[in-house]
Amino acid sequence: MENFLISPKEVKEFLNGSGNGYLLVDIRESDEFDDWNIKGSINIPVNNLISEGKFLEIKDKLGKIPKDKFIISICARGINSQVAASILREMEYNAVSLEKGMKGWNENFDIYKLEYDDFVIVQLVRIGKGCLSYIVYSKIDGSAAVFEPSIFIEEYQDYAKANGLAIKYVIDTHAHADHFSGGMDLAKKLNLGYYVNEIDVDKVFLFKPINSSNTIELNGVKIEVLDTPGHTDGSVSFLVNGKALLCGDLLLLESPGRPDLARTKAETTEGAEILYDTLQNVIFKLGDSVDIFPSHFTKTVIRPVTSSLGKLKKSSKALNFKTKAEFVNYLTEAIPSTPPNYETIKKFNKAGVIIPLDYAEDLEIGPNRCAAR
Repeated sequence: MENFLISPKEVKEFLNGSGNGYLLVDIRESDEFDDWNIKGSINIPVNNLISEGKFLEIKDKLGKIPKDKFIISICARGINSQVAASILREMEYNAVSLEKGMKGWNENFDIYKLEYDDFVIVQLVRIGKGCLSYIVYSKIDGSAAVFEPSIFIEEYQDYAKANGLAIKYVIDTHAHADHFSGGMDLAKKLNLGYYVNEIDVDKVFLFKPINSSNTIELNGVKIEVLDTPGHTDGSVSFLVNGKALLCGDLLLLESPGRPDLARTKAETTEGAEILYDTLQNVIFKLGDSVDIFPSHFTKTVIRPVTSSLGKLKKSSKALNFKTKAEFVNYLTEAIPSTPPNYETIKKFNKAGVIIPLDYAEDLEIGPNRCAAR
């Protein structure tokens, strides 16, 4: 560990291991911690005290930590947590700071491989942000499509190279509002087209429009494009060989997607009505055996993040209302607060702008809030 810093990947390895000789100490203020934190961490809010230089108070609060643990201090961007770790070391603790803080935690991925008869779905779980992206590939020749790529495009390139895959398509289900798309950047690096529904983007950059008039073909794999508006006007979903549905933010395991982002109150109600119609007239007609693969998760601990449609219909309150009015009221009566910086993020995504990674990471800090409930 250089300069008493520990990388996000090293911390993930601690969490995935069987040992318990470490302690994650998040020094952010309580409201920030409650909103978004690393599972298993504790909160000792001294961040503001560090900014104010109140070191006696800081030592008093930090002194309650047991000394038999390896301490990993955490803040938003990994700055004040270095000060906290330094103070802890002066107090004879074994302490380091999480490099880049929660911003860095967003870089971590868990990867799951799900095999079907003719194709494979690789789910990349961005554990800090709750974002899901996918590589779908043919078992015959490894031809592949990437869906919902994050800004960390090397994850997809590295996986494809390590597994002998040839990426043919780069696709987004819609213009995201809580995180930046890596679609344009990845497509450019691979000299491919970037596919998205033209309804969801500004016509100021080169992209390949995609909707239900299109079908994507890999070797032995037919991917049908379904128009599935509701979360956004241009949301599309992808049915892989009739067995698996990549549905963007239309339907999460916890809830349907929220219908309000960048919409007025009246537009939000209309969006919820459209979402209901999409579920009833498109999704529910696919059959209960179809596996649902969303693009986000909030609190679910299911891994990989997927469920059959039949199981989801049984477990989700929102999918069991008898009338459209009940559904709309449920989706709109208690919508969560908006994702941080969502207006800026969505504008960049709609314009197809490739922005510097560090700037993108900064704006993405915070949880996703794409579920309606």
